[in-house]
Amino acid sequence: MDQQTIPVFFAVDDHYAPYIAVALSSLIDNTTSTNHYQLIVLYHELSNDNQEKLRTVVVGQPHISLKFVPLTDAQLQQITDRNNKLRCDYFTFTIYFRLFIAAMFPEYDKAIYLDSDTVVLADIADLYQIDLGNNLIGAVPDPFIAANQKTAIYAREAVGVAANKYVNSGVLLMNLKAMRAEHFAERFLDLLNKYHFASLAPDQDYINAISQQRIAYLDPAWNIQMNAESDTPKLVHYNLFAKPWHYDNVANQQFFWHYAATTPFYDQILAIKAHYSDQDVQQDQTKFEQLMSMAQQTVKDAVTFKSVRDQGETVYL
Repeated sequence: MDQQTIPVFFAVDDHYAPYIAVALSSLIDNTTSTNHYQLIVLYHELSNDNQEKLRTVVVGQPHISLKFVPLTDAQLQQITDRNNKLRCDYFTFTIYFRLFIAAMFPEYDKAIYLDSDTVVLADIADLYQIDLGNNLIGAVPDPFIAANQKTAIYAREAVGVAANKYVNSGVLLMNLKAMRAEHFAERFLDLLNKYHFASLAPDQDYINAISQQRIAYLDPAWNIQMNAESDTPKLVHYNLFAKPWHYDNVANQQFFWHYAATTPFYDQILAIKAHYSDQDVQQDQTKFEQLMSMAQQTVKDAVTFKSVRDQGETVYL
């Protein structure tokens, strides 16, 4: 019997190279040799040294393939909005890469996308097998958005999506065939470059706005976020600021450190944590406050996903 190929995508730059190594190690540890897992790392500014270190993670795994694919200058030039930043921190093209997967890889009709700050605790093939029907994506609601009044209002009034239906984009099961048929990437670029929406989570807001009518809601065990606990977590996502490589007593940190110790970046990760200063902690708090302020301000903006939709612009597919 032929092996089934399961494509799994990541997007990374040098900032996150140590942590994607942890994600890769965990994913590989929970694979089944009867499947073939094609791991594809989309990147911008990822050094050759970091690429070589990441390749060592898959050595000796005949059912695992790993390749690195840079976005071309022509693709990067299509992204004209560079004002939105990751967690009010720094701009990186990688936040948008997942939106191009369907167009870039016509050989795949379906795929998984994972953020680099994840740890996989079950066979990712089980996620891949979920039937999406005619939905564009499968994802898990974002508890941070739903749990905070300011962000809940932001989701409803700026993105145009109910807070309990607003999904986290760090774990996506993607119907690439349907996304191509609906010209998903073109819709994204048209909205991005026409309106330059202010966004709390740039890629995530666009995904929610465009896909809102065609989302399959996954078992939350596939994206355990923030302080959530689960007796049977399938994937842990250290999103926002609660990073185990910065802080002590982070929920579910034991999974991260277990796999971090298996990577060539372990000493580097330990050093990053040891040097995370009081000033760094204060900066995180400041960035969080900026996120909350931005949520309040953006709702008042004249140009939001919801406002242009209400004026007749085609936003969702």
